[in-house]
Amino acid sequence: MSESNSQAPADALIAVLRSALGGDGSQSFNYMVLYTSFGIVRGRTGLTFSQEPANAQAAAVAGHHSGQEVIELYDATVEHHSNHLPTASFDRLYVRLGDVRGFALVGSQGQG
Repeated sequence: MSESNSQAPADALIAVLRSALGGDGSQSFNYMVLYTSFGIVRGRTGLTFSQEPANAQAAAVAGHHSGQEVIELYDATVEHHSNHLPTASFDRLYVRLGDVRGFALVGSQGQG
């Protein structure tokens, strides 16, 4: 798989996350699910992502990578693809964007 193909899910994830954040950094979803090379990861995005400087977004639009190579998740669980590894829970987990194969945003705030 070429580097540009492996970057496509990560680029799409960053674009969707940016559009799902309110002006104050609040999320319009409850948690996210990442389908990674090592398993299924569930968690909430961390402040590191929501507080990324606006100039990094402008650099990304111009074709320069922002250096955001990982995504920070809080209250994360990992269901490993390997059956012999148990489900793991973490207060804070950092996932390399290159390991992300797909994603979903689950739930939304303000609906009822």
